[in-house]
Amino acid sequence: MLVDVSVPEIGMDSLTYRTDRELRAGLRVIVEVKSTKYTGFIVGQTAKKLPVSIEIKPVEGVIDEEPVVDADIWDLAVWAASVSMCGMSSALKAALPHSVYTGEKISPPPFVEASGNFTERHCFNPLDSERVKFFLTELKENVPTLILFPKRDEAKSFFLNLPDGLKQEALLWPETPEKLREAWKKIHSGEVRIVTAPPGGVFAPLRPRKIIVEDESSPFHAIPYTMNLSARSLAGHRAVYLKSELILAGRVPSLKTYIRSKPREVLKPDRKNIILADIHQSRKESLNGIEGTILLTNTLTSRTHKQTASGRNVLWLLNRTGESSEVFCENCGESITCPKCGSVMQSRNDGNILRCRRCGNLREVPSKCEKCGYPFLQGKRPGLEALAKIAGKYFPDVHIFTEGSDVSTMKGLILSTSKGLELCGTVNPSLVAWLDLDSEIWLNDYTRRFNVFRNLIESYWRGRENDPERKLLIQSRQKGMKLAEFLSRGWNAFILDEIRTRRDFLLPPFGYIIEVECSSKILREELINLFMNDGIFVMDSGVDSEPLYVNSQSLESVKKILSSKIFLRNTKKNYINITVRSD
Repeated sequence: MLVDVSVPEIGMDSLTYRTDRELRAGLRVIVEVKSTKYTGFIVGQTAKKLPVSIEIKPVEGVIDEEPVVDADIWDLAVWAASVSMCGMSSALKAALPHSVYTGEKISPPPFVEASGNFTERHCFNPLDSERVKFFLTELKENVPTLILFPKRDEAKSFFLNLPDGLKQEALLWPETPEKLREAWKKIHSGEVRIVTAPPGGVFAPLRPRKIIVEDESSPFHAIPYTMNLSARSLAGHRAVYLKSELILAGRVPSLKTYIRSKPREVLKPDRKNIILADIHQSRKESLNGIEGTILLTNTLTSRTHKQTASGRNVLWLLNRTGESSEVFCENCGESITCPKCGSVMQSRNDGNILRCRRCGNLREVPSKCEKCGYPFLQGKRPGLEALAKIAGKYFPDVHIFTEGSDVSTMKGLILSTSKGLELCGTVNPSLVAWLDLDSEIWLNDYTRRFNVFRNLIESYWRGRENDPERKLLIQSRQKGMKLAEFLSRGWNAFILDEIRTRRDFLLPPFGYIIEVECSSKILREELINLFMNDGIFVMDSGVDSEPLYVNSQSLESVKKILSSKIFLRNTKKNYINITVRSD
């Protein structure tokens, strides 16, 4: 009998072995890969058509007589591997503690048959305090409950603020392998009824009767990068399998949730608290050595003066870190790129260091252009470091803070990327200003418009209970203004507009976008030809270091091409990376 075995420790897709007896899916076995023995999981009988001449290695031993992974987690890993095309090994590695997929002797989980019916409810209230009250009410019901947050800090804060009675029954999902294994043991022993977790906790072996997903439309719910699936989607699939209750919450629903169940909008922003600044009454500020300007409208500077003079905090948002977003040669126009991944690099620390915008690699600024040898390099598109210098000229008597400053000392003007939205509940800004909304929307990503709107909603509502009169100021031109105008109309109007656009172009959730990275130029060209010959549209930037983007309504047709013979020869030096985007 030939069986497929997944080996999470080495991250390869399922390998085929022979066995003289039937082995159930989910059993851990010992197999040999390149003369080294590993723990693997039986996936099932192989469907591969292998030549008779190939020598098949045997399964060398069986670790367990019963599967040690909960049935619902195994089912979730199988489903995730299929829809994300990441492979069963990657899915199991994300789902299980290190000790489980490396062979530690553990007892099988107790069998509990799923009962009841799957149901879905919502809590889309923009006020944080109202959602917290709702969550606490749900947790008081005496049933196993899993509550997921998009970021670990949010999960931790909620856990620490639980009432003592609930906290005794709860567990904060850990990060380290040692603590993760201990968490599994505690949950299987019945000591834990509530698990509070970041997205990775969707695999907690709790068998929850209730799964709550907070801020379910957040892009930070993607887990992990190899899957690129939202914890919301994983939680939904798991809740259906367990016949449990799924509760989706947040300020704005995802498109998938809206299309499926059309949740009700309970509050809309007040138009009087939204300021659309007139960009025709503004100054264009720049720094020597950096091409491009930062626009400061008269409305922005006057309102910032007024608020800081009265001792209030003001938050300016600009999603460009460093001194400039790019460094290029004045002579040939060639940008300085990363020696590791080939992406454009930004300047930092007064132009003394370069940082890759893609992989984070650091390097010194070259003394001359690496293409033509010209000695003069220039920055392009000023970022937060440049903004801090410009703001200092306008507000010489105001303390100016940037990302990384101690939150407890922040009193004055705070400059940040969209990460600064987390400060809205702590530093209580009376004015939040988006300095360049157009550049946010301009980025080439089909999710960008939705995520920018989410950020606008968050900058209006987050922590608003502390200051109901907080103003939201937006500097923008035509596209940004159109998006901002949806604020007072509410997310219902915006989502309907976004759905029409996505449906017209067959973008997720009405189709798939598959990102394909190729280490070899030859593989890249062969892959493009295969897709085009099969009638599948491929978006190619022409830059070998950039991914190919495949737009398709069917994953099966893409899987067929990617499993074709020419791609079975992939090695560490000759590989493809696949990321499926379906949200």
